[in-house]
Parts: sequence; C-alpha cells; structure tokens
Amino acid sequence: MTDYPIEPDKLLEAANLLAPAAAPPGRPPYTAHRRAVSTAYYAVFHAITDRVVKAPFTEADTAFLRKVRRWIQHGDIKTVAIWISQIEGTRQDSPPAHIKALLVPGEGQPHVDEDTVTMAEGFLELNEKREQADYDHDAVFSRPDTLDLIELARRVIATTEQTQTDAAKRFFGLIAMQAKVQKR
Repeated sequence: MTDYPIEPDKLLEAANLLAPAAAPPGRPPYTAHRRAVSTAYYAVFHAITDRVVKAPFTEADTAFLRKVRRWIQHGDIKTVAIWISQIEGTRQDSPPAHIKALLVPGEGQPHVDEDTVTMAEGFLELNEKREQADYDHDAVFSRPDTLDLIELARRVIATTEQTQTDAAKRFFGLIAMQAKVQKR
C-alpha cells in the first residue's frame, strides 16, 4: 500500500500552487485563494499535532503517532493558544489561574517567550481565516492577503519545528492534555 502522509511542507507547496505569487489578472480563480488559506491553516495544524505527539512518544512508530495525532482536535490547540493570547494581553479575559501559573515563567514575568507567542497567535489568526475561507460567503481574500497568510503559516511551522523553549514545551504539553483518547 502506498504511503501518503500529511506533511506540512507539502501542504504549503499546495497552498502556493493554489495562489501563485505571479499570475495573470483573474487567475487563479478566486476560490483558489480560499483553498490556499485553508490549506495553509491545515499545514500549521498538522505541524503542531506532529510536535505534540512526538514529545511524549519519542520511540513510537509512525502508525502509532498517526493514530494519536487524530485525537488532537482544532479546539484543543485553540484553547491553549487563547490562554497564551490572554496572558500576552492580545485577547480579553484571563486564563484560569491554575493554567496561568503553568504558563507564566515566573513571578514578575507576565509574558511567555516569543516562539510560543508566534505559534499561538499565528494559529489563532490562521484558524479564524480558515473558518472564513471555508464558511463565510462574504469573506474576501486578495492575492496579497492570501500570500501573507501563507507566509505566516510558513513562519509558524518553522517555529513549531525548531523551538526548544520551556514555554513551547508547556504549550505542546497542555494541548496534549486537552486531547481525549478516542477510538479512531
């Protein structure tokens, strides 16, 4: 059986094909911009889920990791990303006190590191844009806006794959704790 894994870099390539930087006027069709935005979001989603499952299961085989990745839902990542944004003051409200105590590095340091903020804020922006692209008939995605979102996805993925900060590890760990074991 042929193996076709979902790979973030391949999804970004697909997004670039859907919305090339240089194209004649009217091309690609407008719906391609919507698909490119959605595809860029999914590239980020899969990069984060990959990192989340590989942290605790360092010796697991590919089949195991793929099954566990399916347990992580969009809302699991969104919840933790919102907590980061609330700590950073870019969203209203505050995370639950016990969560804030886990995410804030120490007394007098009300911020998390730049890598974690990049992942959280980037995920939230792309998640919102993906929902607009997939469901909002009135949403408009110009070529420059679409290309900016693809570039944002590229930065978030690079950060997700490379970061080794303690706050980022907590971010991934809390996402894992949000996920529920499922039959699928």
